[in-house]
Amino acid sequence: MPLNTNGFDSLMTDIGNMANQMDADGAGAPIARRILQAAAQPIHQQMRANASKDPKIISGDLHDSIAIGNVRKRRNSGKSITIGVHRKERGAYYATPVEYGHGGPAPAPAHPFIRPAYDTRADEAYEIIRDGLRDAIDNL
Repeated sequence: MPLNTNGFDSLMTDIGNMANQMDADGAGAPIARRILQAAAQPIHQQMRANASKDPKIISGDLHDSIAIGNVRKRRNSGKSITIGVHRKERGAYYATPVEYGHGGPAPAPAHPFIRPAYDTRADEAYEIIRDGLRDAIDNL
């Protein structure tokens, strides 16, 4: 039984055009960049809260060194954003011993603040990405 299909070339062209529009829209900032930056916010806020002993008092070098990085194009495909302590930030030198603990003359236990923030707020970030992409596709 033969099966005829029509319109796949048109569909592929439309999908390609949508991808190009999402990568560089006329509003000044690409849609994908705005969506990723919005999705990073909940995890960033949770990291800052986790880095403090008292969630009501959030200050200090470690708190100030937690930042959202720039959106970058991945080598193979897609885009990514980093959230956490970046090497150039103030207070970055002791973020790893706080996260994982350390030995030495005065050993300290681990006080993780990065992974628990991701585990707690990853679903919320995923929803922001999903809703942002859905809205962007609807508006194209």
